[in-house]
Amino acid sequence: MKYLQPKCGRQISIRGMAYAPTVELGVVFLFGLLAPRLGFCVESVHPHFPDCWAIWKGKRVRIEFEFRASSYKIHPAKGADIIVCWENDWQARPAQFRHLQIICLKPYVGAQRRVFVVGCDESARGSELRSKNIQWSVPVSAEIGDLVLIYRTRPVSAICDLWEIVHPPKRYEKGNAEGYWSGIQAGLRRILSLNTPLTYARLAREPKTKVLAAVRRRFQGKMDITEEWSTLYDQIVILNPRAKAALRPYVE
Repeated sequence: MKYLQPKCGRQISIRGMAYAPTVELGVVFLFGLLAPRLGFCVESVHPHFPDCWAIWKGKRVRIEFEFRASSYKIHPAKGADIIVCWENDWQARPAQFRHLQIICLKPYVGAQRRVFVVGCDESARGSELRSKNIQWSVPVSAEIGDLVLIYRTRPVSAICDLWEIVHPPKRYEKGNAEGYWSGIQAGLRRILSLNTPLTYARLAREPKTKVLAAVRRRFQGKMDITEEWSTLYDQIVILNPRAKAALRPYVE
């Protein structure tokens, strides 16, 4: 029997684990590596709720592991003290769950932000981009905190807007009750509108950018451009010097 190697998460910087978790079990393993640094002394881990008992800050605490913090909502509100997760998507949670402390492991392991470019047919969805917060199609590998460049096709082919993912991707079926387009959608917050858009004509002309895979493909589809981001960033700040401050978190 052949076994397929599972898809890896994004690269992280911690001894003993090369890639970020993609499921809850990966969160458990990563917590085991980080527990001493976070001040936990684990007493027991088991397959029933709550997942773990530990000593933390001189007290015995009950821990529930989740890939996304909001997944805890199926459990009793008072059944645990701490949620340990990879993605904290539950900062605004119902009152009965607000006593729970959420520990997100992502900031402790140097997880690389990813940068994506997605298209917009302005004849169909252009009006949506006037809002500061939108629901938009993203790749399945996108996470909270990643950067999304929206490439508009009219009236000129150009990158005009930069957005941060603030709500986790979710799959929507056709005819969903929320009225969203089908596929993977995430909540985005606009961090920057370019006064001087980064046009395809310029990118296809400049020696450093015309060889980029995204440019050669004319930004078709939803693309991970993390490896090309530094080159595109340089072009953005050349044309928009004031953009440097807004984009500083995405180049460090």
